[in-house]
Amino acid sequence: MKDDRKIIIKPVKTVIPDQTTAYTIVAIIGIFFFFFLILPLIQILKTSIVTETGITFRNYIEYFGKARIRRSLYNSFHIAVITTTVTTVAALLVAYALTRTTIKGKTFYKSVSSLPLMAPSVVQALALISLFGRNGLITNLVGGKWDIYGATGIIISEIFYCFPYALLILITTLSAVDTRLNEAAESLGAGPLTVFWKITLPSARFGIFSAAALCFNLTITDFGNPIVIGGDFNVLATEIYTQVEGMQRFDLGATISVILLVPAILAFTLNNYFTKRNYSLISGAARPIIKPSSKTKKALFSSISILVTASIIIIFLSILWTSIVDVWGGRAGESKQILKWLTTFSTRHYDFSHRGRSISVVWTSFWISIIVAFFGGWLTLIAGYVVEKRKPRGSQLLYLITVLPAAIPGLVLGLGYILAFVTVNWLYYKASIIILNILIANFTLGMLSTMTNMKNIDKSVDEASTSLGADLPKSFFQVIFPLSRISFWNNILFFFERSMVTISAVIFLVSPKIQLASISIIHLIDDGYVESACAMSTIVVAIVIVIHIIFLAIFRKKGIKVM
Repeated sequence: MKDDRKIIIKPVKTVIPDQTTAYTIVAIIGIFFFFFLILPLIQILKTSIVTETGITFRNYIEYFGKARIRRSLYNSFHIAVITTTVTTVAALLVAYALTRTTIKGKTFYKSVSSLPLMAPSVVQALALISLFGRNGLITNLVGGKWDIYGATGIIISEIFYCFPYALLILITTLSAVDTRLNEAAESLGAGPLTVFWKITLPSARFGIFSAAALCFNLTITDFGNPIVIGGDFNVLATEIYTQVEGMQRFDLGATISVILLVPAILAFTLNNYFTKRNYSLISGAARPIIKPSSKTKKALFSSISILVTASIIIIFLSILWTSIVDVWGGRAGESKQILKWLTTFSTRHYDFSHRGRSISVVWTSFWISIIVAFFGGWLTLIAGYVVEKRKPRGSQLLYLITVLPAAIPGLVLGLGYILAFVTVNWLYYKASIIILNILIANFTLGMLSTMTNMKNIDKSVDEASTSLGADLPKSFFQVIFPLSRISFWNNILFFFERSMVTISAVIFLVSPKIQLASISIIHLIDDGYVESACAMSTIVVAIVIVIHIIFLAIFRKKGIKVM
């Protein structure tokens, strides 16, 4: 008997293999970084050595041949070495107080110490001018002739600017070192100083070196503080700005940028090396519990913590007060009128239209920061997942490229964008070039944060998802993303805050049509409106703090811890 039943073959749904998807993601991100990181750097190098007549080193000969310009290299190292030494020591003492003593108010000290992270880098210099400048409050109060401008002002400003970065590294380091080593030394009769010098410092040495390398990198590449309070004391970053903006010497600006890249990359390399060595010393069995500190020890480290946090509070209070007082500083010799100066309030400094500016720059910074935060959060999450979990060929090269921005000074990257994209209409002097620049300049920390989180996710979770039939996109969105939400939202907050306060990366990229609040602070200072510059700084800091508090409140409600 013939079987008339028909065999129906259903079409098989075509699924893109996971490895193909991973390779595609690596290729897309790699191309993205080539155009917006590697290409601008190539253009910087090309501009410094290539002329109409061919390859030449005359720009380098000119730089080292002129004493005034050449001095910027020495000045930068001079400032960086002193700042690095003082900042690292201060951060180590405060970190020790927060992790190895039983002083009160640790949460308060740590919160206040993080305030400089939420402000444009010029805030420190601006506060010093308000207090010790030629018409500063303290200057006029005591009738002194302060010389805060120049090397002294830059060093003090940079110390406060770099302090929170060093503190975070050293808190992590000292928290991870096993306290049982100290207890063993004390049981053998070692005194507090001996334990500190023989046990604590050697155990934390790589963390200390890492903090020092980071401080050196931040100081030697910083543009905000030197341009505000440096006066005639030129450093590499300000010399680049002078040559490009003042002299229209893009070739010499590119040459100095290449020179600045050398110590910046060296400091980044050392920081990366010491960070890896530091992680290798972290003990999973470390004991975070510490014994009650003696009264003398608590008094000493409480005093140090109070001194540092009080100084930071004074910086931010002086900025706020300068912005709301009608006339800041008064006149020399009229110290009896100080109460009147400090209590005669006015909002006129917030009327930026009288200063040739507009409050709309704050809105521009805000919406640009939202876009940067959105794309930064997703790109770092996707890149971190593919590099750490899927590991296709080329992923290690992609990792090296994505951490490279941490070694590139923002001013150098911004100049590279101008040179590379001068003929690209949809980029040149548009909001898009600012968004891309900020995204690239801050990509490294977001990427490292994501990869650290990915290391904590057991690979069996991803493998189980794949074995159950989930492809890469489905596994990413339904398994990995829920487990990475803490890192993801922390990166969102990080990119938003950095975008709001960034200066050096975008100083060359703003235009009359696209202005940012942080750059307007520089322009207001240049025009002599210090009080209005303080007002703009207050608005920027207030927005960042409010957003930070909102994130904290939401995360606390959901049980998510913010870094």
